[in-house]
Amino acid sequence: MNQSMWRPFESEDTLEMERGWLAGILVACGAYGIVFTLFVLSLVQLLRTTSRPNLKSRLPLLVYVCLIFTSGSLFIGSASRMIQLGFIDERLFPGGPAAFEVSQFSLPVNVIANVTYVFTNWLMDGMVVWRCIVVYRGARHLYGPVVFIPAIAYLGSIALGILWLVQVSSPRSNPWSSPISINVTLPYFWLSLALNVTMTVAICGRLLFYRRQVRQHLKDASVSHYATIAAMCIESALIYTVFALCFLIPFSLDSPVQYIFLQALGEVIAPLLITYRVASGEAWSSSNYKEAHTYNARQTPETPIRFHQSDSTEGITTRYSAA
Repeated sequence: MNQSMWRPFESEDTLEMERGWLAGILVACGAYGIVFTLFVLSLVQLLRTTSRPNLKSRLPLLVYVCLIFTSGSLFIGSASRMIQLGFIDERLFPGGPAAFEVSQFSLPVNVIANVTYVFTNWLMDGMVVWRCIVVYRGARHLYGPVVFIPAIAYLGSIALGILWLVQVSSPRSNPWSSPISINVTLPYFWLSLALNVTMTVAICGRLLFYRRQVRQHLKDASVSHYATIAAMCIESALIYTVFALCFLIPFSLDSPVQYIFLQALGEVIAPLLITYRVASGEAWSSSNYKEAHTYNARQTPETPIRFHQSDSTEGITTRYSAA
């Protein structure tokens, strides 16, 4: 029997939208699996290195990873329910599941997904700003602008996020059309993306500068793990920046590919990777560069150097001492 006889009487554009929505939830579920794994690893690492003296310093990270995981779980649950409604429970909706997803974007179950997404995005942006401040804390002339500019952009992202939630929670409204005069979808996502891109470049630049200085002063490649390619990708949240671009470019071009990455953005992996590095003692601390110079001045070329780890509020820092 000819398989085309079973195709729905919908346009190819509509079918592409439906494929995008379905593929998007599959990608989001895969990302949630990674989020769950990183949550468990980060939680175990934080609890393992937490004792009474440093419990207070580790408590914010414990709360942070729990909030990220809870938000991600709520998002994947409500997004999956929305897919179920569109493709199964309400599949005879005029225009098909894709039309249902767009026109019923303000359903309460989808509002939960939108709220948890925006909240998780705030947590994500806050983590990137915090890491940038930590990385630049030893830079005298750059520290002020690095703190001020991201802080203003972060507050703007929070404000636009609230406006976006008001927009998509209104009846007959969605990210593609709004009953109000201004659609804040693009401004909100582009501001968040601009913040992450700026922080990504700033953090990578600082780590590369540190790598060069370390090699000049310590002549030891063993401390350059702070500035490896993998470390820079994690510390700068490059993963989220790439995913955001994969959504925003198709969104601006009105391509069906946007639906794949729209749902995946709700599962942010980058902050949990950063948290795990902090808990494992592999993340950059503002004292690293200063200590490297201080101890290098005290050592002779013939004096070997040992590396120790100690807890700090910014993660686990590295101390240098003569063997």
